[in-house]
Amino acid sequence: MSRPIVAVTCCPDYGPALAPALEAVLARLGGWDALVQPGRRVLVKPNLLSDATPEQAITTHPELVRQVVRGLKRAGAKVCVGDSPAGAMNLEQVWNKTGVADVCTAEQVPLVSFEQGGTRQVTREGYTFAVAEAALETDLIVSLPKVKTHSLTTLTAAVKNFYGLLPGYQKAQLHKAHPRPENFCRMLRALHAALPPNVSIADGVIGMDGEGPANGRPVALGFLAASTDAVALDLAICRALRIDPRRVPYLQDAADAPFELRGELPEIGDVQVPSGAGHLLRLIPESLLRLVLPLVWVRPTFDEKCIFCGRCAAACPQKALTLERGQRPVLNSRLCIACCCCHEVCPAHAIRMRRSSLLRLLGTFRELK
Repeated sequence: MSRPIVAVTCCPDYGPALAPALEAVLARLGGWDALVQPGRRVLVKPNLLSDATPEQAITTHPELVRQVVRGLKRAGAKVCVGDSPAGAMNLEQVWNKTGVADVCTAEQVPLVSFEQGGTRQVTREGYTFAVAEAALETDLIVSLPKVKTHSLTTLTAAVKNFYGLLPGYQKAQLHKAHPRPENFCRMLRALHAALPPNVSIADGVIGMDGEGPANGRPVALGFLAASTDAVALDLAICRALRIDPRRVPYLQDAADAPFELRGELPEIGDVQVPSGAGHLLRLIPESLLRLVLPLVWVRPTFDEKCIFCGRCAAACPQKALTLERGQRPVLNSRLCIACCCCHEVCPAHAIRMRRSSLLRLLGTFRELK
């Protein structure tokens, strides 16, 4: 059985270097003509997590979206662009602030609302999803994940980007149904396996480290990477960021899977990688986990940057947050499942995910090993 191919190339910025870098990385996969045939329907799926500006490095940069759309049009594809943001977001505001609306207008391609376009139920490996019709009716999905660290899963990139194909409040409800990180990530893998053919092109030009996926810091990574295998792509990204893939719940059972790397991964400097509570929980034997569960938690804390917008409370699938006018949110810790939904939608970077003393001790133990 042939190994999946991961192509990578250096790209220092989103200016003139971007278009040739994109062509170079795709040439290592055979080029656009090998990926899509003329007349085929293609959905371009960026990461539009929130109504953030491109400079915040939370969402896929609009210039990458532009160059991908242009490449697909040159190959004769019928292109549309779409994603479903996290939480209770104003969709038009997301499109406008991320710059994607301007790109689609200029390139004359439809920008579709998954929420308004309808869904279809898909079952895979015991999981049932209501997937956007636009994703299931297409011949190819071109996913454009943003390379970011993640407070809960350590990394968010190619595999996790497909979660945005589930419109509306369903995303938060699935966090509620699968609160343990390893179960949630098993569900992510099942979703990816249920989708039409896809290729992922990772935006690693400017990524995010630290308290991602929305409250970290922009960091220059300087690369684009692409593959028709999202798991292999994420394994390569782990290698570039010097992350042990066993710390990423959705990569744990594939950590040693082989892949063919075409191109050289860049030498990336110091990247702040969160400990990833999902990985730390695995250090506790299953026989002891139930006993220590009250001592093992990750919870949001709210600092003085809070602007009292209420997005966190609206996004919480457990209704664990209450908000009084002019006051910071109050957390009912018994209801919190550490899903990070509040953390992902906070526009003011006012939320940090705090670990219990036992989890911090486990993190220290892991670093010493």
